[in-house]
Amino acid sequence: SAQVRDLVERMLKPSNRRVDLSSPFVDATLPDGSRVHVVIPDITRQHWAVNIRKFVVRAERLDQLVGLGTLTAQAAAFLDAAVASGLNIIVAGGTQAGKTTLLNCLAAAIPSDERVVTVEEVFELRIPLPDVVSMQTRQPSLEGTGEIRLRRLVKEALRMRPSRIIVGEIRQEECLDLLIALNSGLPGMCSLHANSAR
Repeated sequence: SAQVRDLVERMLKPSNRRVDLSSPFVDATLPDGSRVHVVIPDITRQHWAVNIRKFVVRAERLDQLVGLGTLTAQAAAFLDAAVASGLNIIVAGGTQAGKTTLLNCLAAAIPSDERVVTVEEVFELRIPLPDVVSMQTRQPSLEGTGEIRLRRLVKEALRMRPSRIIVGEIRQEECLDLLIALNSGLPGMCSLHANSAR
């Protein structure tokens, strides 16, 4: 268990995140872009649960997804036009369905003169534009203070005068703030866990 703890601490060091009794869950990005999620006892019955999720498909643009056979050329052209015209886009799917990869590819189709603000639990989005502000959540300190939740970041993003807002993954109460923003004329994109778009 000490070896696992040391390994996890080394993995978490670049992200400045921690896992301990006061914060028994952690979600972080590894230097290679993989995601690591850790849960420790007494939340787990006995052992540390360490999950590493690697990105299987490496694509940065919609045409690359076409080349991989993930999208048809017609679907890519439609999505490209939807992004360029400022439509709101929700990417829905299950775990490891490729939501983040698709969101990254869609973001690459955003016109280069737009100001984009992204908010995420951990940094995963790579937006190839000149004017991008990226924000991620923060865990509470050892004293239990200083936590920054996704909902707060969505509200702060709206104060930054974005042309477009992108939320890495909607899971909780932040969906209300995003829905309000997207229905007030601000275009945006997000991903969410769901069995289907419906």
